[in-house]
Amino acid sequence: MLPFYTKFYAEQEPFNRALGFAYDALVHSGIPFDANAAWAGLSTRVSQGIYMGEGLLLPHTRISKLPQPLMAFAVCPAGFTGVKTRGDELGQFLCLLLSPAESAMAHTVAIANMAKLLLNAEWKAKALAVTTDDEIKKLFE
Repeated sequence: MLPFYTKFYAEQEPFNRALGFAYDALVHSGIPFDANAAWAGLSTRVSQGIYMGEGLLLPHTRISKLPQPLMAFAVCPAGFTGVKTRGDELGQFLCLLLSPAESAMAHTVAIANMAKLLLNAEWKAKALAVTTDDEIKKLFE
């Protein structure tokens, strides 16, 4: 799955700010969805915890009548700030995922594929070595 938005942060970045930019990009992706309902669902999910391990912050929600999954991905080797992780681990990857509510399979597959990438030590090292937004996008091709 190709992200609609990719972003590289050279220095520490506040999680909420990075999430806002990623969400705005998905809202303006050209794929129609109820942005207010999606934000409400996303906010609820973020309040429940979104740290998945391996440096991955995975804010996600399912949206009624969304025609396809939407993903935004950001890399911040220095770490996103202002977000709770287990054992104060460093959150270096932000994957914002919006999935169709009608397809649990699409949601589960997208999350599993993201986890598989970050468990691949070679892919993770390449992701942490990027220096541009375009280099991030190329990791998914």
